[in-house]
Amino acid sequence: MSAHDAAPSTTAEPAPSWRRVWRQYGELPGVAWGVLIVACVGSRLATTITYIEDPDSLRFALSVADEYDVAALQPHFPGYPVFWAVAELFYVPTGSFSTSFSIVGGLATVGLVWALLRLRGVALRSVEGTAVAGTVFFSPLLWLMGNRYMPDLLGTANALAALALLVRALPNGEGSVDETAALGGILLTGLLAGLRLSYLPLVIVPALVALWRSRRQGQLVAAGLVSVAAWLVPMILDTGFWTLVNVAWGQTTGHFTDFGGTVLTESDFGRRLIGTVQGLWADGLGGWWPGRHWSTAVVGMAVLSLGTLGTRRLSRNTRVRGRRVWLIGACALLYGVWVFFFQNVVHKSRHVLPLLALLLPVLGAGTAALWRRGAWWTRGAVLCAAGAYAAVTLVLVDQHQEPTAIAQTKQFVESQTERSGPTRVASVPLVNTYLRSQRVDARFLSIEDSTDVRRLRHAEQGRTLVVGTYASLLNRPPTRTRTFYHNPHVNRMWPKVTVYVYEH
Repeated sequence: MSAHDAAPSTTAEPAPSWRRVWRQYGELPGVAWGVLIVACVGSRLATTITYIEDPDSLRFALSVADEYDVAALQPHFPGYPVFWAVAELFYVPTGSFSTSFSIVGGLATVGLVWALLRLRGVALRSVEGTAVAGTVFFSPLLWLMGNRYMPDLLGTANALAALALLVRALPNGEGSVDETAALGGILLTGLLAGLRLSYLPLVIVPALVALWRSRRQGQLVAAGLVSVAAWLVPMILDTGFWTLVNVAWGQTTGHFTDFGGTVLTESDFGRRLIGTVQGLWADGLGGWWPGRHWSTAVVGMAVLSLGTLGTRRLSRNTRVRGRRVWLIGACALLYGVWVFFFQNVVHKSRHVLPLLALLLPVLGAGTAALWRRGAWWTRGAVLCAAGAYAAVTLVLVDQHQEPTAIAQTKQFVESQTERSGPTRVASVPLVNTYLRSQRVDARFLSIEDSTDVRRLRHAEQGRTLVVGTYASLLNRPPTRTRTFYHNPHVNRMWPKVTVYVYEH
């Protein structure tokens, strides 16, 4: 052997570029999903909120950080035991309920991406899969809900995953049911009832069709019963059967006839339609709405263009033709009718989350079709649209870090109670509960109680704070007035709160 052969090479190999590294390791199973998990959970943790933004969030925060008690409306019926268990799973090791909710929100975002890709039948490591993941990741409403102390985003991921499994379990034409997919769909449907009961109308039709056409109906029924029993039995044992029945009756009748914002209490169909459209278009997709920044018009035009392109592409795609697409359409229609008439779409855009999720793959398909044209200007248009979409979302997420109007009100009321003399607070019961549950040291009066109103009109030493537009209840001008605001596209509940201060 020659000396040349024996001597080691002194020429260093060039450092691998990021493209070579991605080609080498990016093909490994799970790498793309690992990147998505880190991005979703990390971004939601980075934008964690540390205040109670509304009464609904308060109930869930108390259930995790204090005590799970459906009878005490921590949280309110139907109790959401599956969501509570998941949130508690992360609260125990972290010791922070706000961190726990953000982790759950990040994982729910990943679950929603998986469900939509499964529904479309495309891989994450594809142009369309990446586009779908991007639209989900940067959807304004989905990101905000990923940080809120609410079960809606996890419920949406569960509902869409169940829908995807059930729909794909059914043959497009003649053929047998995919029993494995049907079993998974039924199990998730049972869990959905204990996670977000109001989302059941989205999946009830394919669940019944799968049961009807399955050759293993007994097995599917048993699986559904087991998944329901997994959360219902512990909730009954914790609450008590008759106590749970009483709470369920009171909350159910109250939802439909009193505080639920249904058509029985908010009967203006025009307002309900506007609220639904606003929830999907402005809050969910970041489109323009009166009073919003001009950049949202850019996002709106991009959404319309990509949505039109995506609709055309999907209509020509043979994989989505046939019974499945009609079934998905029927599910969306049934759920849309349900939320329009029986959910509070006027003041709470979170009820449209399942419908929003079903729109995002259309945008993803349009984005992929435009990108695949390969021209520099088409890809530049996609990148500009993505940048505007992300920018609108990031602005809203940044604004979400600041307290909402009612949270600012709580801080103001607390500052008043620290002054000398007693403090009375008069408002609607929901506001009083919000303040009282956060240990605001004041005497609370309900403006809906005639006895409390008479007490309110009787001057006492100290100060009286009237929260809301109820100053006319007192026959004298306030000493001073404070008004607090937040962007209604961050949270449509109480974006403006006025406090009237009366010194005695």
